[in-house]
Amino acid sequence: MRKLWLNKVQAKASGIPCLIPKQIEIDGEWVMDGRWTSPPPTADILLPYNRCKQVGCPVKERERPAAYVYNASEKSQFRYIPFWARFSEDIDHSKITDDEAWILSLNRGGSVRKFKSS
Repeated sequence: MRKLWLNKVQAKASGIPCLIPKQIEIDGEWVMDGRWTSPPPTADILLPYNRCKQVGCPVKERERPAAYVYNASEKSQFRYIPFWARFSEDIDHSKITDDEAWILSLNRGGSVRKFKSS
């Protein structure tokens, strides 16, 4: 899925929210924070392509990324990595990491849910 990685100009032109992460110090502890270029997508968690597949909610054909995250350690000009929005009920919780479980516990998607019709 590396072909979907964007450079700065492409990321800006895409109109998709981008996160520029940074570390900040809170009470003597370094935590991840960041700045969104526009309002972040509504979801419980954002996951990269391979991780979506690993936790049981693979990216569908022609599904567009919900956001791009800047990766400063990438050596090429293509430093904006695509992430897809997922809700807690779409994920196989037996396959998630402790960090992902913590993020899901924040209930970031709020009251916006995809309800399956019965």
